[in-house]
Amino acid sequence: MAWDLSATPVSIQEKVVSSGGFVAFSIFVMYLLPENLRYLLMSGTWPVMIYARGSQILETFQVKHTGNLSIVTTSMNLVGSLIRVGTTVQETGDAVILAGYILSFLLSFAMFVQYFLYLKNTQEFAEKSKKD
Repeated sequence: MAWDLSATPVSIQEKVVSSGGFVAFSIFVMYLLPENLRYLLMSGTWPVMIYARGSQILETFQVKHTGNLSIVTTSMNLVGSLIRVGTTVQETGDAVILAGYILSFLLSFAMFVQYFLYLKNTQEFAEKSKKD
C-alpha cells in the first residue's frame, strides 16, 4: 500500500530487495538468532526512542515553547506508557521489556512537564505567530 501511495514510483527492483530483506530478517530472527540474544531486538528500539523523543525534548528546552505539541497526545502517551509498565510488572516481569516501557514513560513525562513549564511562552508564541 505504501508503494501505491508513494509520490514517486517504486521500481520492481526496490520492491524485490525490500521484500527479500524482510524475509531474510524474519528467517534470521525466527530460526537463526539464539533465544538468549532475542532481548537485543527489544532493546534495539531504545536508541531510536531516545533520539526521537530526546531531540524533541531538547528542541523544546532550547526554544522555551512547545509549538503545536498536543497535550492530549502527550497525556495519552504518558498514560499508555504507565499502563504498559504496570501490565509488564504484573504479567511478565521481563526486565528488558520493562526497561523500554520505563524509558518511554520517562521521556513522555519530560514532554508532559515541558508542556506546562512552557505554557505561557507557547501562548505568547502562538499570539505572535497569528499577528505575523
